[in-house]
Amino acid sequence: MKIEKLCDKTANQAAYDAYLAELGTDNSAFRKQFREAFMQALHEQLTARQYQVLWLSEVEGLSGKEISYRLGISQSAVSRHLTRGKNRLRVLLAYNLELRSMPVG
Repeated sequence: MKIEKLCDKTANQAAYDAYLAELGTDNSAFRKQFREAFMQALHEQLTARQYQVLWLSEVEGLSGKEISYRLGISQSAVSRHLTRGKNRLRVLLAYNLELRSMPVG
């Protein structure tokens, strides 16, 4: 069981590394289009609170305690929103990675 997980993790990391390398060669028009689609997907897939908590945490760099105070919610709620929001982001990124690996045409 542990070996399977390690193999999956290694394969996923290799696919992710290849994906990042490919993105580096893409033109700016594609990157702009990807960014816009990704931001739209964020708004569609995350709840407003998840988006808000992720933004405060990842972009503004606030701690869970600071987010809790600013939004008037408990620290455990902040943690829950972060966990669920990050899980949804992983699904979005995995889906995009899967689409990029499909042959065109």
